[in-house]
Amino acid sequence: MVYPFEADSLVFTVANEKESLIDTFTVKTKKVGMDTLVVQPNQRGTLEFGKPFYIGANTPITYMDSSKISLARKDSTLVKFNSVLDTIDNKIDFDFEVEPNENYALELLPGAIVDFFETENDTISINLTTKSYADFGNLRLTLDGAVTYPLIVQLTDEKGVTAKELFASEYQVFEFTNIKPAKYLIRVIFDSNGNQKWDTGNYLQRIQPEKVTYYPSVLEVRANWELEQTFTLSN
Repeated sequence: MVYPFEADSLVFTVANEKESLIDTFTVKTKKVGMDTLVVQPNQRGTLEFGKPFYIGANTPITYMDSSKISLARKDSTLVKFNSVLDTIDNKIDFDFEVEPNENYALELLPGAIVDFFETENDTISINLTTKSYADFGNLRLTLDGAVTYPLIVQLTDEKGVTAKELFASEYQVFEFTNIKPAKYLIRVIFDSNGNQKWDTGNYLQRIQPEKVTYYPSVLEVRANWELEQTFTLSN
């Protein structure tokens, strides 16, 4: 049905029959302009070893043309890479071999990305560098005691933000390599359903949250340093 007028507001009526109450609310409408496509990488400047690199956008990405994307080293030689459009998280994941002491230039030509509104990106140039392996530390962690699999071992900062994580379905030594020098906590999640994430449980279904335990002290990882640690778990 087409109405011969344009509404500038909406009126909602809310009623509660049990309490014999009724009320109305007026909401003014306003026109919202179309968002401009803005593309942002998750890492700028220094590229971290072992950390996924991707490009996200402020509007839903619907199409990617990898033929309009190039990645080059500092000597201008091209780098082989795989790019995958992740429509769930609205990002483009890049997978390539990250080498130490290197400079990378990522270029996206117009039309490499198209969003829901059929807006294309302008030319985008992203410069990335990597440090030497000696600028980072390594942590080798062994779990002992009451260990049950599957589980997730997370390396977090002192605020609990995950820096790195590893999943295991059976016994293994956990190798955290090329870690930025800092103080870290170790968090172990007993991933009972094996879905590789912590589940909060379900009160109505009487399902408890998955068990989480922490290493009792803070670990300091230093540059060019090999740290070995054993975490004895209790019931």
